[in-house]
Amino acid sequence: MFVTRFLSKTRPQKQCYYLLQNCVHQRMKSDKGEKLQPSDTSKNTTKTPLGEMSSKYQVFRDEDSEVILDIYEDRSKYSNPVNAIEEEAPDPFEGLNLERGVNGVYDIEDLIQVLHTENAEDIFVAAVPKEIQYVEYICVVTGKSHKHMKAIAQFVRMIYKKKMYKSDLIPKLEGENSKDWLALDLGNIALHIFSREARILYDLDSLWALGPKYDPECNKQDPVAEMLEKHSFYLEGLHPAR
Repeated sequence: MFVTRFLSKTRPQKQCYYLLQNCVHQRMKSDKGEKLQPSDTSKNTTKTPLGEMSSKYQVFRDEDSEVILDIYEDRSKYSNPVNAIEEEAPDPFEGLNLERGVNGVYDIEDLIQVLHTENAEDIFVAAVPKEIQYVEYICVVTGKSHKHMKAIAQFVRMIYKKKMYKSDLIPKLEGENSKDWLALDLGNIALHIFSREARILYDLDSLWALGPKYDPECNKQDPVAEMLEKHSFYLEGLHPAR
């Protein structure tokens, strides 16, 4: 008010109004300029080249990152001592004879040892008479399950491949589609692997140990033939028609 009154005495009123408006605009410009200026002018600012990250941000590198373990690796880290010595995997062929047998790829003693290694049950061996001209030995074993039966056959076949010569034939696995019986012809030995139920049903032990004369399965009477024998007296004295 003092400025306007003072100017109004010396100059016309319209001119005073324009002078006052000009002063206000200049004051506002000066206030804006002070706000735009940085608070600390003593610091030297450097411009960051285009495409580069500003120095105030930390640069991330893969080699500096922390390794995050999954749940199994984390458990193993605490379960095993820091300086623990890694145990060597056991040799599945330890104690087994991997040399070819005398009378065949397998000698019967070597085969029995392999069957014991695979936990085969009720191992039965019978020598076959030479006049039959089949094999030297029949070997019958029992598996705990179908999976166990296949494991026995595959392990016996694996050892066979390690013992054999190039001239020997690789035995074919018989009964692959059966759940109760598997067989391998090892040349001089015939190996039969049964389930517990099939072992009792077929009873190869009695057939090869006692012979067909004392084997109940071989001596079973045919029910039709038995019936005809009972009623055969009705046919006595009859002659065919001429």
